[in-house]
Amino acid sequence: MQNFYKSILVLMILGVLSMFVKGYLKQKEIRENQEQTVCKFVLCKDFPKTTKSFFKYKINNQWYREGYGRCPDNYDKKINKYFRLYYSSKDFNKIIVDFSQEIIDTTEILNAGFSSNELE
Repeated sequence: MQNFYKSILVLMILGVLSMFVKGYLKQKEIRENQEQTVCKFVLCKDFPKTTKSFFKYKINNQWYREGYGRCPDNYDKKINKYFRLYYSSKDFNKIIVDFSQEIIDTTEILNAGFSSNELE
């Protein structure tokens, strides 16, 4: 019975370790193949113990809607605002959103593929 508990503990440690490695490799890929665009913060979804933020962005005339991390503090004031998005040129679904860089330049937002109707 003691071997069973040791096996479970080893599996849990390997699972946590693999999550950290996966996150590191994602960050590394974005850093090595980094492109940037503008994204729109469209939704903050609540889960029992966490939240997840969702963004809309356009790359190569293709729209993407992707979840990224926890919602920022005071997220209700940031919904429908535009932010800087960094992504991997190899996989457009691997993203990092910089909430400290809110984009307010209308020309930059329109050049990123958003319509003038979305600005209102």
